[in-house]
Amino acid sequence: MKKLYTLLFTVALGTAVNAQNLVDNGSFETWTAGVPEGWTTFPSSNNGGSIAQELAPANVQDGSSSLKVIAPAGTGNVKTAYTDIPVTGGQQYTFSYYFKDMSDNAKGRHWASWRTDTAQLEDYGDILRPANYYVNTNGWEFVTYTMTAPATATMFRLDFRVYQEAAGADSGIIYYDNVSFNTGSMGVNKNDIAGLSVYPNPVTNGTLFINSTSGSVKSVVIFDVLGKQVLKANTSNAVNVSNLNGGVYVVKITEDGKTATRKLVIK
Repeated sequence: MKKLYTLLFTVALGTAVNAQNLVDNGSFETWTAGVPEGWTTFPSSNNGGSIAQELAPANVQDGSSSLKVIAPAGTGNVKTAYTDIPVTGGQQYTFSYYFKDMSDNAKGRHWASWRTDTAQLEDYGDILRPANYYVNTNGWEFVTYTMTAPATATMFRLDFRVYQEAAGADSGIIYYDNVSFNTGSMGVNKNDIAGLSVYPNPVTNGTLFINSTSGSVKSVVIFDVLGKQVLKANTSNAVNVSNLNGGVYVVKITEDGKTATRKLVIK
């Protein structure tokens, strides 16, 4: 039975976290002096915009933190932070992220390019940058592309840019989270439950909150490190985990026939 539990845990954890993600700090969980670790920031004075760590659970897609990008008041755009991801020429990759735009005063899109160590190889084409700005969303929106690196490419550079919607308008805000860049075409950890948010993580007060766009009742099953089921509940919001010992778990969430899994830490 122990082998079976271990297998179940391995399968569940493999779904919950993408072990092949090449993005360092893709969920913006770790910050130092107002900057996400693993990312390089553009000058904060760039056109008056700014970035910040977002901790409000309602604005976090996964984990406990996301990237908050504040568009400049008036007109202009803000270059936020970029990351260079090592790649192998000729290899296929899948690139994805989530964004949330609830503001009428901001619009955004990603910028990306294949590069060598010293130069850009390709102009920003439609496959690497949306032809049109993204419009407002109703919660979190998933974006993904599958593409093949040019033969001489050694890295993929990514940054997010936010633009002011109208001259004279107040600053608008867009959130980004859960950036993933994987080898192959099947490596994306896509969440099938719209707007799923699991927080806080780690849990320190005995209560885990699980929300989604629909707000429907969810079946929640929690497994320990051996794959043994330790808790099962139905909820549309909160789950009492106070009886669980500190450690690492996997949470399986099912709503309206759709299932997602998340790694959970309890302290």
